[in-house]
Amino acid sequence: MAKLAVPARLVQAGALALLLSGCAAAPVALLPAAVPAIIAGAGGGITYTFTNIAYRTMTRPPEEIERATLKAMEKMSIRVELLRHREFDTEIFASTRQLKIQINLERMTPTLTRMKVNAKKGLIFKDKNTAFEIIYQTEYFLAGADEMAERAGGLGKPTQEGRAYR
Repeated sequence: MAKLAVPARLVQAGALALLLSGCAAAPVALLPAAVPAIIAGAGGGITYTFTNIAYRTMTRPPEEIERATLKAMEKMSIRVELLRHREFDTEIFASTRQLKIQINLERMTPTLTRMKVNAKKGLIFKDKNTAFEIIYQTEYFLAGADEMAERAGGLGKPTQEGRAYR
């Protein structure tokens, strides 16, 4: 009877291996259809990498993005714990009751900045929705700064006579 148990277990293991390998084929077959959905779901140019960090590159100097990020954090009631400036980047460390948030503003050129947001819950879990919201709120405050600059200065806007005024 012991002799029959060993072959039966081998057959079971083989059947299980075949079933599991067949399951992998279904997602692979759906991959071409899923790629546009994945790209569309990335949301407004925000990339979420395998390292679970949200990225967004903006055509603004890091100083402007830093100001907008701090306003966004204040609006969201996120406590900023540390602000560290380095030669080519700025780090913002913040927290909520449940999350530890690290924001890195990396100067790519004088007017191009990469924003990285890492919102962690514990050692393993990440909160990409909060990371996305921080980026969205930062963009909101950047857009508001543009609006205010247009209203305040009107730099070079033509008047009815065709002359520029300040």
